[in-house]
Amino acid sequence: MTKAPLYHSAKHRTGILALALLLMLLVGAAGYFWARKPTVLLTMNGQTQSVRTKALTVRDFLAEQQIDLGPLDLVNPEGTTPISRDLSIQITRVTTREEKVVVDVPASIAWSIRTSQNLRSIRVQKGFLNQRRQTVHVILHDGKEVTRQVTVQKVVRKPLYTLTLLDKNDVPEKTYDLRDARKFKMLATAYYVGDPMVPGDITYLGHKLERGLVAIDPTVLPLGYRLYIPGYGYAYSSDTGSAIKGLRIDLAVKNSKEEQRYNHRQVTIYLLEKSKTW
Repeated sequence: MTKAPLYHSAKHRTGILALALLLMLLVGAAGYFWARKPTVLLTMNGQTQSVRTKALTVRDFLAEQQIDLGPLDLVNPEGTTPISRDLSIQITRVTTREEKVVVDVPASIAWSIRTSQNLRSIRVQKGFLNQRRQTVHVILHDGKEVTRQVTVQKVVRKPLYTLTLLDKNDVPEKTYDLRDARKFKMLATAYYVGDPMVPGDITYLGHKLERGLVAIDPTVLPLGYRLYIPGYGYAYSSDTGSAIKGLRIDLAVKNSKEEQRYNHRQVTIYLLEKSKTW
């Protein structure tokens, strides 16, 4: 067997060493390049993306990416944190708003009556409505509410005066705010079934006369209206009369004794609403 010349072996070894050195230089350069331009994971406005950067710190990264922070915005990790490969940077946009909130609390009832003496069951109440009027400071992270805090609170009391219609099971059916109802001052008289001055016991609207039905002047008060008369009770305008003109009202009562009690008495009429039924 013929042996290769020694200079050929040396040349071969030199080539291998040169190639190895070149590979080392390439790997080192790549490593340096990788170390100088790592990839970070940026989460902002609900989206996450990979970003290559030359920045050395988080603060430098924000400046490099031209990311403007609001005065309340949060950055995690903090700005002095060194940039490293696959570092996660979370930017939370923080906003605030002020809300005006009205909170109703249980009413303070000073006086309440329930009666069914006229036409149907009703409940009348007087007292105060209590409200808490609040200014609430709300903090939002990326548009989502995270905290709310009451900064100002004021308790306000409003007068309460209501009439509530009750059904056959005493369940509230409808409530009227008497403070908002139209009011009339009128002179009252009274009439009853069997009164010699009353021609019959059927009203103008065709109802059989009973306590709670009243006669009015239709040019002043409308027919077919639900009414409330303190001291007399719930009423319904169902009748007219030749002597009932102007600010006059005739109240149907049970008998002549009651008639005497209501005759020529000043009363307040609360106009509730027009209705086909009482």
